Amino acid sequence: MDMDQVELYAQKSDVDNNLADPTVIAKYRLAADIAQDALTKVVARVAEGVVVSELCAFGDEIILSYTSKVYNKNSVEKGIAFPTMVSVNDCVEYYSPTGDAGDDYVLKQGDVVKIELGAHIDGYMATNGHTVVINANPAQPILGRAADVVCAAHFAAEAALRLMKIGNSNVQVQEAIAEAAALFNCSPVMGTASNEIKRYVIATEKMILNVPDEENRPVQDFIFSANEAYTLNILISTGDGSCREGAGKPTVYARNVHQNYNLKLKSARAAFNEISTEFGVFPFTTRALENKRHRLGVTELASHQLLTPYPIYYTRASEKVAQFKMTVLVAANGTTRITPPLSLPYVHSDYTIPADSGVARLMAEPVKIVKGGKALAGIGAAEVSAPGQGMDVDM
Repeated sequence: MDMDQVELYAQKSDVDNNLADPTVIAKYRLAADIAQDALTKVVARVAEGVVVSELCAFGDEIILSYTSKVYNKNSVEKGIAFPTMVSVNDCVEYYSPTGDAGDDYVLKQGDVVKIELGAHIDGYMATNGHTVVINANPAQPILGRAADVVCAAHFAAEAALRLMKIGNSNVQVQEAIAEAAALFNCSPVMGTASNEIKRYVIATEKMILNVPDEENRPVQDFIFSANEAYTLNILISTGDGSCREGAGKPTVYARNVHQNYNLKLKSARAAFNEISTEFGVFPFTTRALENKRHRLGVTELASHQLLTPYPIYYTRASEKVAQFKMTVLVAANGTTRITPPLSLPYVHSDYTIPADSGVARLMAEPVKIVKGGKALAGIGAAEVSAPGQGMDVDM
């Protein structure tokens, strides 16, 4: 990608972000419906014995199947905004194996399975994520720490969503996340965050850290304003929230449009051309490279900072991590969640939410959720119900 292309993307990200524009909203809604349908179908396939790489490939195929059928007259860019990632138990995020020898995982009973993915239409993106617990006896709720962490992540996400209003601050959201996690004796995961998004921009400087870290990751406090879009990404751990980078090589990368280098290896040049053409500025998985030999060039691209890796992080092996992720639009007429919630896993926590807690007060507030699926009419959408009897927690 040359400097002219960098400038073009910068111009694209600065225009047409008006949430009062029906065309902009239509593209956000279509991206959200595609991501929602893909997530629903991936969640429905989660079961003992399923291979994670196959699950990830399935999610990506659904997104590409939909995006291949829309906006074909004017060469509009569309496709995967975030590849399907399935992170299990102590794995925090960004696990999307290629299926090569030694690079995969087979789901087992009791696994806490986090799925996240995203789609974009003309640079307008929607991402979402959900947690499933594989239950050997679906008629009985999951108990123990797996139940606690699912409850903590769910209520943290719901409390955060209700605070994302014009005039509120990121600090208020961070405090609510911390309170919800503590009520279930859990902790937000360090180094993870929610971000403002714009056209072709997956993260602006406006960031909501799940755990504030002024020393290592200083973030400027801000007030929510009209005409903003966000990826709300909540990750909660049964431990103290600390995590480390795993030994496995990353498989998810994004093009660093601010870096240039004269590549020497033919495989690196070929990989660079494919990445720039097929994925643009959005993250991709090496599994998606059509020519497997191009994967060899990824190492050189990353070493010269032409690609930014998404390392796979883990908490302690004995811990569990749960995640809920959604796309939120903050407009002049209110805040709307455009990726609706899925059925919750059937869990029962021994912890309760006190009636006088801040989380309980927030949960009593209404929230606007767009009903998904309308934008998919006529392009092969199908209704798929996620299994599960829901959450059992006292409030």
